[in-house]
Amino acid sequence: MADLCTSTHHNFAEEKGNTMKIFQSCLWQTNSTLIEGREECFLFDPTYYPHEVERIKQALPDKPLNLIYTHADWDHIAGFSEFSFGHTLGHHQVKEQSDQLEKAGAFDLEWYVARNKELEFPRIDEEIMGETTKVVSDETLYFLPIPGHTSDMMATFFLERKVVVAGDVLSDLEFPFIFYSSQKYLESLEKMKEKVLEFGIHTLVPGHGRPVLDSQREILRRIEDDLDYLHQLKSGNQIACYRGEPIPAHLISQHEGNIKFVEME
Repeated sequence: MADLCTSTHHNFAEEKGNTMKIFQSCLWQTNSTLIEGREECFLFDPTYYPHEVERIKQALPDKPLNLIYTHADWDHIAGFSEFSFGHTLGHHQVKEQSDQLEKAGAFDLEWYVARNKELEFPRIDEEIMGETTKVVSDETLYFLPIPGHTSDMMATFFLERKVVVAGDVLSDLEFPFIFYSSQKYLESLEKMKEKVLEFGIHTLVPGHGRPVLDSQREILRRIEDDLDYLHQLKSGNQIACYRGEPIPAHLISQHEGNIKFVEME
């Protein structure tokens, strides 16, 4: 695997002109996913540093671009201005998260990140209001709103490929981070489990960390681990474990934030 500080790039060839590529930023191992169909392509959350965004641009095939946002957290939207020529899709509540652009700008200023194009908040051409099935050339996409981490989170299932691009859930790096609703998060995970089984999904791309390749069992294990953590929190267990282990030191503050959030609910 390449050094994460130069970003990693995974290329999964399915057949000629029909591939999936995952570009992983060195910032929080944030994943940008490019799926190429026979007639069009689909790009999720292009991010973060300019040299990483440029590498994604160079990988685009000469086909119409569908730019899909899993949600509007600032670390997922920074590349929009470089891909704004595409047809954009996202949850209808994405437009309510425009304050995230200020957070991206503040990060860039603090770390002296210089960009060729000014940061822009994503334009959403096609808003997803609820569970939606869309046929695009040779692809059948199923959009599933999964609120919990945020209000605007959305998973996209590619039914023929048995792939789901999930946004900020089911990471191997972190337990659920709750910024919207713990109950909605539980319900979303249960819905994810239902759809993974219904559609026979075996490949998962989370927003951060290692993807799951060709293992429905591993996807379901991640779902159960996250459900268990949330149930512990909601039962009042402030020393909750995750995957049978104590919370790692670098994530203690986020765990404490979850505890306070659940108490306020």
